[in-house]
Amino acid sequence: MSESTFARRGKLLDQYGNRYDLKDELARGGQGVVYRTSDADLAIKQPLGPDGEPDRSSDLQQHFQNVRCLPLPPRILVSLPLAVLRDEPGYVMKLLRGMTPFGAFELSGDMREKLAAEQLPGWLAGIKDKNTALPLVHYAKSGSTKRRLLALSRVAAILARLHAAGLTYGDVSPNNCFMGWGDAPDVWLIDADNLRFELVRGGSSVFTPRYGAPEIVQGTDRARPRTDAWAFSVMAFETLALVHPFIGQKVLDPDDEEGGWDAEPVAEGAPVDLDEQAYAGYLPFVDDENDDLNRAVSGLPRGLVLTAQLAKLFQETFGAGRTKPWRRPAMAYWALELTRAHDQSISCPACSMSYLAESHEACPYCGSHRPALTIAKTARWQMVVPSKGDEVKLPHRLFHPFSLELNGKTEYEARIDLSRRSAIHVRGTEQLPAGLNFEFLEEVK
Repeated sequence: MSESTFARRGKLLDQYGNRYDLKDELARGGQGVVYRTSDADLAIKQPLGPDGEPDRSSDLQQHFQNVRCLPLPPRILVSLPLAVLRDEPGYVMKLLRGMTPFGAFELSGDMREKLAAEQLPGWLAGIKDKNTALPLVHYAKSGSTKRRLLALSRVAAILARLHAAGLTYGDVSPNNCFMGWGDAPDVWLIDADNLRFELVRGGSSVFTPRYGAPEIVQGTDRARPRTDAWAFSVMAFETLALVHPFIGQKVLDPDDEEGGWDAEPVAEGAPVDLDEQAYAGYLPFVDDENDDLNRAVSGLPRGLVLTAQLAKLFQETFGAGRTKPWRRPAMAYWALELTRAHDQSISCPACSMSYLAESHEACPYCGSHRPALTIAKTARWQMVVPSKGDEVKLPHRLFHPFSLELNGKTEYEARIDLSRRSAIHVRGTEQLPAGLNFEFLEEVK
């Protein structure tokens, strides 16, 4: 937060005369910065100029009048501007209490220092270099794969609904996606600055560095649903596998003659810097099935964090879709498969890491035996029922075609008795429907 912003604490007024006290900085991106206010349900977004100071040339009043006129899907979880600031560039937006950006999934410097002061958990005791183990400690503490899959699935569903309405979001990044806490967190997109109809030609595009689609970074096209799909896929891969999908051996360990300042670019107009080439889509995907030039040298094993269906979506997006944008899968497929992967995962009670339940008889991270499980099944869907407590909520997707809006809505509640291998409805709720079955798996010993 700049000194000028600190000086304005307690003095920001909106167009209606409401006063806001700025608290800590929540997120910062290429277009602006978001601050928490003294009202836990409201935040302030200020556009920034090239110098990092508030951009006073922004015509926010007209811009947000246009945004409010867009045909947004009903009940879409995108935080729209509530009011424009009076004497400063910026606007007020809704932010649910206690929400944090997806950037919290990344191991920040402050968190690294905090974790470094703690003793490593037993399942990581064999790693001699503590700095190597810290990303895994943070991965487990921040919900492991299961929580990441659910949060990402909800972002995908929001984007899919926007795209179905003919709209493009424009700047998908961890700092623009916010999540709550709990087993079923709300997820919101907070930045409506670039929300607009897809344009056939013309217009401008804004992207967060490292997440921009190749055609936008290279200047050959503008923001479209398929560029949203690219940015989302980069965020998803990095969040799940702990490695950027294009930072591989070619970038991290280049041949001497290929990585120098005087190296020839890989294509006309391409930057010389290998990192910039990777982010601009000039290098192959680290897991490309047909090209191992830039193969992965780090990250979590994909078999532990991705289902076969998710691996195919990433392959199609970053393989063929790198140079053929129309090959990228639509966001609805991502919402479906991320949700399915979440429902197939369990959290290890010993180390807090999560894994695909039916693929492993022991935790692949700490070796603990897989606990007893209950799997709820219908003709449409199946899911591993959480083992915490004996009452579980059964969602809409178990009983109906997958809905982008309603798939997580509670449809029934069941009381599970693992010892008796039985399930009944919770008193005061509807009877469980015909066609719902439960499979009880014993603890693996």
